[in-house]
Amino acid sequence: MTSEPGADPATGTPLSVRGVSRRFGSVQALANVDFTLEAGEIHALVGENGAGKSTLAKIVAGSIRSDSGSMSLFGELYRPSSRREGAAAGVAHVRQQLSLVRGLTVAQNLQLGRPDAPAIFNAAAARAEVERWSDEYALNVPAETLVDDMPLAVRQQAEILIAVAWGARLLILDEPSSALGPIETQALIALCHRLRAEGTPILYISHRLPELAELADRLTVLRGGKVVVEGADVRAADLREVATLMIGDVSLLEVNRPEIAQGPTRLSVSNLSVSSTQEIGCHDLEFEVAGGEILGVVGIAGNGQESLAQALTGQVKLASGHVVVDGEDISGSARKAIAAGVAHLHEDRSTGLAAAFSVADNATARHVGSRRFTRFGVRLPDKIARHARELVERFHVRPPEPAAMASSLSGGNQQKLMAARELEKNPTVLVAHGPTKGLDPEAAKAMRDRCFAAAQAGGAVVVISADLDEVSDLAHRVIVLYRGRVTDAFPIEEMTSERLGAAMAGLTETTEAVSG
Repeated sequence: MTSEPGADPATGTPLSVRGVSRRFGSVQALANVDFTLEAGEIHALVGENGAGKSTLAKIVAGSIRSDSGSMSLFGELYRPSSRREGAAAGVAHVRQQLSLVRGLTVAQNLQLGRPDAPAIFNAAAARAEVERWSDEYALNVPAETLVDDMPLAVRQQAEILIAVAWGARLLILDEPSSALGPIETQALIALCHRLRAEGTPILYISHRLPELAELADRLTVLRGGKVVVEGADVRAADLREVATLMIGDVSLLEVNRPEIAQGPTRLSVSNLSVSSTQEIGCHDLEFEVAGGEILGVVGIAGNGQESLAQALTGQVKLASGHVVVDGEDISGSARKAIAAGVAHLHEDRSTGLAAAFSVADNATARHVGSRRFTRFGVRLPDKIARHARELVERFHVRPPEPAAMASSLSGGNQQKLMAARELEKNPTVLVAHGPTKGLDPEAAKAMRDRCFAAAQAGGAVVVISADLDEVSDLAHRVIVLYRGRVTDAFPIEEMTSERLGAAMAGLTETTEAVSG
């Protein structure tokens, strides 16, 4: 790297971006963007899905190159040609789609790709380092657990721990709170404030505007790849005006909860237990969900939510119990679940989508082998592409290009692509795990409306979420999980922060039935 004239690398501005542009085919992702991250600040970068936030983050981290413009890092000209080069310069990027190798432990990931990693892996030293940083920052990161066996929230902590251990001088966090509940979010905010106090400036990308008032110092708003607000003081900002700048008319975002007539039971869960290496698992769960009803499931991350989602969609073998949809036992059979009309919005998009396949392949994945898209066993690409284009237009996936790789889409647009596939038809049962995670306010409203529409069409809807506002907006009833068991159940009108907090901490138990 080359110093700018008169710049002092020790005191220079941590990050200066000038006139950066980037195009992907016909899509102008960034257009002449200026951005500055000052010393000792947390700078929020906000905008709707596809506004260019993640593209800018990837350019700063070195994952992709800009078409034009320049950057300086701590007063030096900065032109990273790879993420590894960016990391060597001290830029750590914790991405929305987490990048740890899932078949390795946290300790192994700590050394993998590390700029100064020794040639020979020292398992004991790596384990001790993970434990030391985990203790130092009050993180709950197990050193020798496979990444695949950890809940999403813990994986996020592990990414941040590794970034700190690598000696990050500048930290980029892309939607770090999207899978976190209020307790975990407060812990994340405290961690960010501590890192800032210790001298690490943070670029923080988020759609959760209310938390920015507590978290950030300044904010920049992107819309359509262009800066519409640069470096505004968060404390003086009107977040409603910020939302307007992001998406336009914020009156469209208000939750209009429709009146939905409830019908007979469509989903019945009895004596459900699931063993899991990823989290606590589930134990003796009993509940029913009627057609037209939305059941909210809440709990601190890792308390059985993912096991429940997998059990309801037939993806895991049950230790005991049954999952019945319209009288059909689908327990342990994803094929039966799909045939029964069960739809699943995964919490982890890397599981819910095939990132290395095209938008068209992902959009039509529920039709594999269908005569509608094959002839004599041969795929009909034109029909597949036409159908996929109709779906992505209907669900506002951007860019609406069937041939594009799913991995090339922004996180929010990947979420919309998954919804397009799962909600193409009205599902009998919809299991929505964090359905608005990583979505901008307008897209989040559209997703909530689709959950309401599934219930209005007579489906049973289960919303599993760390976002208590999301549950409050959607659910008719709530059950709380603690260590895989139901500790409380109540109608949404009785949900209070005190009652939730007690149940999520396992301080209450209920012997009442949790069916309607």
